[in-house]
Amino acid sequence: MTRASLFILATAASLFATALAGTGLIGYGQWWYEPHCSYACRGVIASAPLDCPHDDMADMDMDMDMDMMMASPTAPCIAENVAFLSTLAYCINQTCTAGNLPTWKIEQYWADQATGDPSIPPRWTYGATLANITQAPEKTWESGEVLNYTALLSGSDIEYQDSFNKLFDKIELIQSNYVITIVVVGVGTPLLMSLIGYVPYMTGVLDRLKPYLVYPSTIGTYNIRPLPWMLGNAPTMGQSLYIAMFVILNIILGAVSYEGFGRPHPWGFTPAQEIASIVGYRTGHISMALLPLTVLFSSRNNFLLYLTGWPYSTYIVLHRWVARLCALQAVVHSIALLYAYAPKYYVEVKKPYWIWGIVATLCLVILLFQGLLWFRRKSYEVFLILHILLAVFAIAGCWYHVQYWKPFSGIYENWIYAVCAVWFFDRLVRVLRVARNGICKATVIDISADIVRVDVEGVRWALEPGHHAYAYFPTLNPLRPWENHPFSIIQTAMLHSRKHLIGTSELIQHNSSDAKDIEAGMSKRTEVTTVPKAVDSITMYIKKHSGITKYLRTHASLPVLFDGPYRGNAKEGVLKCDRVLLIGGGIGITGLLMWANAHVNVKLAWSLKETSKSLEEDLAIALDNIADKEVVIGKRLDVNELLAQEVKAGWKRVGVVVCGPDGLCDDVRQAVVTFGRRRETVFELEVDAFSW
Repeated sequence: MTRASLFILATAASLFATALAGTGLIGYGQWWYEPHCSYACRGVIASAPLDCPHDDMADMDMDMDMDMMMASPTAPCIAENVAFLSTLAYCINQTCTAGNLPTWKIEQYWADQATGDPSIPPRWTYGATLANITQAPEKTWESGEVLNYTALLSGSDIEYQDSFNKLFDKIELIQSNYVITIVVVGVGTPLLMSLIGYVPYMTGVLDRLKPYLVYPSTIGTYNIRPLPWMLGNAPTMGQSLYIAMFVILNIILGAVSYEGFGRPHPWGFTPAQEIASIVGYRTGHISMALLPLTVLFSSRNNFLLYLTGWPYSTYIVLHRWVARLCALQAVVHSIALLYAYAPKYYVEVKKPYWIWGIVATLCLVILLFQGLLWFRRKSYEVFLILHILLAVFAIAGCWYHVQYWKPFSGIYENWIYAVCAVWFFDRLVRVLRVARNGICKATVIDISADIVRVDVEGVRWALEPGHHAYAYFPTLNPLRPWENHPFSIIQTAMLHSRKHLIGTSELIQHNSSDAKDIEAGMSKRTEVTTVPKAVDSITMYIKKHSGITKYLRTHASLPVLFDGPYRGNAKEGVLKCDRVLLIGGGIGITGLLMWANAHVNVKLAWSLKETSKSLEEDLAIALDNIADKEVVIGKRLDVNELLAQEVKAGWKRVGVVVCGPDGLCDDVRQAVVTFGRRRETVFELEVDAFSW
């Protein structure tokens, strides 16, 4: 069983266990008002004035709870108040026994909810309270009257409260269904789309659709290149289909199926405030449910990477859009509930649950602006640190917002557990990968003014096309040892001739004892070869930028840590083609060399600047092993001509892999779309670019 399968199995098991434990979404493990008869009785007298020692309006619990929207007696007061407890017990006995509710359920409700605070139990059990009622009550309690006697409760009041409670549970069930739908669709769509390719006769259909619905960019030819004014990166058409579907789903499920009570609201809401409150509750829940999905899509160890074959770069694009929806839902949640609670704003705004809700929403909004491309390009390291810190504050804000409002409800905090589990799982796997690889020693060689070659011995990886690793150079900047960057990797053996790899070989001649062989002048020879060199090492070519890589220079033994290797884009589709065309620019050649050894019919087209000519010299032996190649120095490749040649050659399926500058990647994408729509040749495109 794969690690991804184990992860899914463990997740399903934990959700099942949660449901069995009586926690979970409303309708899936618990209800707000179950048993309804007990909650209806308590709802009628929830705000009744009581005669309690040291209890006055200054000590009243003013929290906006689900049970009421007005001042209510404190739990310690209720726990010792005989009139309240006996009235509640008598009502429950008269109301719930008619519905054949088991006594143990009533006792369970009584212990948890009679005082309104599960941590403060009433002075008597439900049974003991009933036993203490020696005479049936005769007087019916009226709203606003001090409850200082065992009272009857009006049947109409109980029915009114019961009707509201059932409606609210119905509304919350709809909310749960919509939240589940959004999460399942968010996770399930990549899985479903990846399975479509296995459906009989779908290969031909997908081949025709890809040049129209998968490969093209949604805005001109921009994809890897940033949009003008650094507005971001335009998604591909395939990515946009997911984004559009998910945005529309969030809008629809956040805007439909609202139902008002149709009677004076027990929390004091006007009809408009009532609908606004339901909008606020739903959008807040959706926002919280999107948090785990947002973090999952940003994770290097996202199990969907292994199940779908979608590239990490696609999930990063989806991460940004899901994060935007998460923040938007939080903003709508805040605005809607601000309107609903407007009459009590100056009371509520001082309370911890309200303050932490503001913290969480502000952090989510700031994350959106802080994650803009301009900030990422300005200083990625600073962006990453602030991004993580803001995310931590947002998640902490959500946690305390829920705990101060409805502590340990078994509903909303489950999403916080989930987001923390996803984040810590990803970090744990990273640490384990680094620990498994150990501290390596790298030899750094300057190839040109801005390119270095890093050879790392003692690393035995079964590398495949598209593999990359995240490298840490902790001694280059001791103040930021956590900095790491992704690099394409190749086996160092590819850079050496076969003669060099096998070291010194000796041919030792042995005379044969066979008379016939002696007469024929024949002898036996034994070839003795030393242990191969460079097969246990990997190489990276790194172009110096403004970050930590600018400190790289010639070094004989530089400590380096590796988180990897990680899979890149799906390779199966390309390797099944009749022909593979590798197109690279500059240092992007390192992302293509492993492809050259993975297929029997490969052509390499590579362009590089005059200033990088030394890179070609360093790769001379690796290039010599590629029979069909075109290397141009000081000028750009004619991408359209390259693809036209493949079409003219008559290949039925051509895999195109591009790795290089942003402009080259986008030019190749556009060319593949253009030629693919002519339907003379089927093209399978893979773009290998670290523009994350």
